[in-house]
Amino acid sequence: MADKWSDQIRACGLFFISIVVLMVIPLVYHCFVFLTAIPLWDSNPWSCAILLICFHLLFILLIVSYWMVIMTDAGGVPYELDEAWISELNLAHRFGLEAEVSERVSENAENSPLTVPSAERKLDGRQRYCRKCRKFKPDRAHHCKYCGRCVLKMDHHCPWVNNCIGYMNYKFFILFCSYATITSFYVAVTIFTGFIALLIEGREIQFTIVEFEYVVVFCLMMAVTVVLTGFTGFHYMLLLKNMSTIEHVEKRDPTKKDQVNPFDLGREKNWYQVFGTNPWIWFLPVGGPQGDGVHWETSESLQPQA
Repeated sequence: MADKWSDQIRACGLFFISIVVLMVIPLVYHCFVFLTAIPLWDSNPWSCAILLICFHLLFILLIVSYWMVIMTDAGGVPYELDEAWISELNLAHRFGLEAEVSERVSENAENSPLTVPSAERKLDGRQRYCRKCRKFKPDRAHHCKYCGRCVLKMDHHCPWVNNCIGYMNYKFFILFCSYATITSFYVAVTIFTGFIALLIEGREIQFTIVEFEYVVVFCLMMAVTVVLTGFTGFHYMLLLKNMSTIEHVEKRDPTKKDQVNPFDLGREKNWYQVFGTNPWIWFLPVGGPQGDGVHWETSESLQPQA
C-alpha cells in the first residue's frame, strides 16, 4: 500500500512539473515578451529593452534554479552507516582482519560516520536507526516514504519538483522560490502598470483573446506572488535559525518546545552553511553547501571549555 501511494506521489510530481514547464512558463513568457514588451519598441525602445533585459535575467535564474533543484540529489545516508557494513567492521575487528577493510574506512576516526557524535538520540540514549533502510541515521536525517530512503537534513518532499528537498539542494530550492516570487511580482506589476496607463489615456478596452490572456496571467502571477512571498519568507526564517521544516514542526511537540536548537550557530554561520562563504555566488544556482551532511557543528561546540 505504501509503495502504491509513493508511486502516486511521484506521478503527481511529474504531472506538476509538466504543468509548469508546458503550460505556465510558455504562457507567461508569451504574454510578457510578445504582448507586453515588444509592442513598445516603436514608441519607447528604451522601456522595451529594459523590460526585456530584466525579465530574461530573472527568467534564466528561475529556470536554472528550477532545473538544479529537480536534478540535484538531496543527499542520501552514506554507506558507512549501513548496518551490514558496521557488522562487517565489528567482525573484522573481532578476528583481527582490520587490514582487509582499512581502505574502506576513513583514516580520520573523528570524521568517520561510525564515530560521529550525535546531538539527536532516542530517549534511551541510543543512536537513531531506520528500520526500513537498515541504516543508522545521522543528525537531521529523516526517512522519506516517497523516495524510499533516508535523506540528509531532510526538509520536505516537494511534488512541484518531484524531489526531496534536503542537504544538497536546499540552496537551489531557496533560490527557485525567491526568483519565482520576484519574477511573478515583476510580471504582475508590469501588466498592472500597462492597464493603468490605458485607463489614464482613456483608450477603449476590448475583451478579446489577448485581454483574456492578460487577465489570466495577471491573476496567476498575483496568486503565485501572494503564496510564495509567505512561503519563501518562512524558509529564509528557517535558514537563519538553521532549522528544517521537519525540525520546526517537531518544536510544536509540547515535550520539545523548550529545547534549544543545537544547530543554531548564529545567523552568519547558518547562512554560510547553505549558501557558502563566497558572496559572488550566493544568489546564483551554482556551488553547494558546507560540510558533508553527516557531521554537524553544534552551538555547544562553540562554547568555551571551562
